[in-house]
Amino acid sequence: MAESIDGLHTQIVQTSTSTADRVPFQADVSMGKVDGYSVMFGLGERESMAVVATGEDIWRGNELSPAPTSHISIPIPDSAGEQMTVVSESVNDTAAGSGTRTLMIHYIDTAGAEQDETVTMNGTTGVDTVATDIIFVQYIHTLTAGNGSSPRVADGHIKIYKKGTAGLVYNMIAAGGNMSLVPHRMVPAGKVLTNVTWHCEEAQDRRTAIRIRATSIHNDLLPFVFLFKNTAYIRKATSGLLPVAESFPAFTIIKVSAWGDQAGAEVSVGWSGILAPA
Repeated sequence: MAESIDGLHTQIVQTSTSTADRVPFQADVSMGKVDGYSVMFGLGERESMAVVATGEDIWRGNELSPAPTSHISIPIPDSAGEQMTVVSESVNDTAAGSGTRTLMIHYIDTAGAEQDETVTMNGTTGVDTVATDIIFVQYIHTLTAGNGSSPRVADGHIKIYKKGTAGLVYNMIAAGGNMSLVPHRMVPAGKVLTNVTWHCEEAQDRRTAIRIRATSIHNDLLPFVFLFKNTAYIRKATSGLLPVAESFPAFTIIKVSAWGDQAGAEVSVGWSGILAPA
């Protein structure tokens, strides 16, 4: 009996030490101190949700005007690569305006590499990207703005879409914000996403199933098939931090979608993980 207790004590100590070791490692990764490792994260919001059998992706695309071709499920760019266009719903988001003046696009190119490009806004007139090989938009954010001492934010909704096809909207910044709240990400080439945790919340007392999803299983890619990786039924509550017990290989797309029992739910989500060398 004594030996069993001693063995259990040793196991607990080893587990505690392992857990303690992980904390500074993750902190070092977030500060860029570990070569080859980085943090990947996603944030999202959606208001005025409907009851949709296939679920609704968590983003504010349902607030855009004109409405996108699909705001229920965000379209995926062509794997051969695309050129895209950025435009605002406000004339004030322009090079010398009071809103967002320049914007940075973080994207994945056809080689699977992480890239970024700065775009100078031109209000309600679209501005094309220089890049023509974009296969996924990770996120977009304000780089400079002309709001003076006020918060440096977009004056109108800003969206990025396939050049020549304004209805195919891939990402957006909501008016009054300065970063896209779209929790969809693609794992870059040569990387694996691991140590993923997430949380979700519903604010309007509408029972909602919120699910984090991904296009891979057991390190095998399943293009366009977003399998459930964790789920939470939430009603005017928060889930707390939830683990995702799986790693995701290069080119996996991770997203979060929700299924409401009643119209009018408001949902917010967030997740993060570590990108490690494959």
